[in-house]
Parts: sequence; C-alpha cells; structure tokens
Amino acid sequence: MTPKEPLFAPDSPAGEVLADWWRRLEGDRGARAELRRARSPEEAALIPSTIDLITRLRATPVAEQSGWLVRIPIIAGLTAHLDHNAADKVLTSPNRDVLPRRMASAKGDRPRVSELRFRRLLQYSRDDLYRPMIRVLAQLDRQAGLFDLADAIFWWGPQVQKAWAFAYFPALKKSA
Repeated sequence: MTPKEPLFAPDSPAGEVLADWWRRLEGDRGARAELRRARSPEEAALIPSTIDLITRLRATPVAEQSGWLVRIPIIAGLTAHLDHNAADKVLTSPNRDVLPRRMASAKGDRPRVSELRFRRLLQYSRDDLYRPMIRVLAQLDRQAGLFDLADAIFWWGPQVQKAWAFAYFPALKKSA
C-alpha cells in the first residue's frame, strides 16, 4: 500500500522530523560514521541516532502504520549515506520518479545503475534491500532525495517496485 501523498513530505510532520534529524547528523560526524558502518538494518537499529529518529517519529503519522518500527532503521542507515554537501539536492521536494530516473541517467556511455542491477534491486524484499541500496547510492554519488528515498523504502513492495520500473525503463532508453 502506498499513500497518495508522501508520508515523508517536506511539510509533513514526519518529513520535518526526518529533515531535522538528517541535518543534525551533519554536525555529529561520529553518529553519521557509526550509521554508515552499520552492515544491516538490525545493526542500524541499535545505534543511538536511529533510536533518536524512532523516538521523534512516534509523534507523527508514521507511528500509525503497522511495522513502522522495523522500517525506520533501514531509512536511517540509508539516509546516513547521503552527501551532506549536496543538501540542495537531498532536500528537494518529493517526486517519486526522480530516483529511478537518476539511476537510468547516463554516466558516460552507460546508465549510472545498470539494467541488470536495477532488475535485481526490484526483486529484493525490504529486508534484503539495505546493502544493495547502499551500493546504488554510491553509484549516484550519494545524491538522492531524502524524502523520496524514505518514502520508497518505507512503502517498498509491488507498487513502489512497479512505479520505479515505469520511471527507470523509459528514461534508460532515452539516455543509453
């Protein structure tokens, strides 16, 4: 299930909490490094900065969604990999098509994320998505929309996967 409006929009309670939390990571290099070293969502869940994010999100509509507690550590770990020097790109307004289209955009004569890697990415369950998404973020120069990434990971499933496929493949044909 995916809501019509992003749960993590810049002007939503959850989006404001997430953006503020992400900005604070910039000032706390130790916490950011600790999150970036997490090898799994389970490891990320035990890190104080993730627990802080969870605690702050309890007062938002995110906490009304079933299974939200296991989804937030994945979001925390992945967003720690976003480039704080590219805050203007990271804190852009949500557009669910931008991230998969950026994966399809050309870097040289090839797409940033190969078609094979993208197809594999779509096959992962949320539980197995963590490490592959870290690699994808690296291929995107650690620049992705914070709100788009959080929303996609939170709602990861057939609808998001289908939306990503519909955004990636047409962009791939134009850019490759």
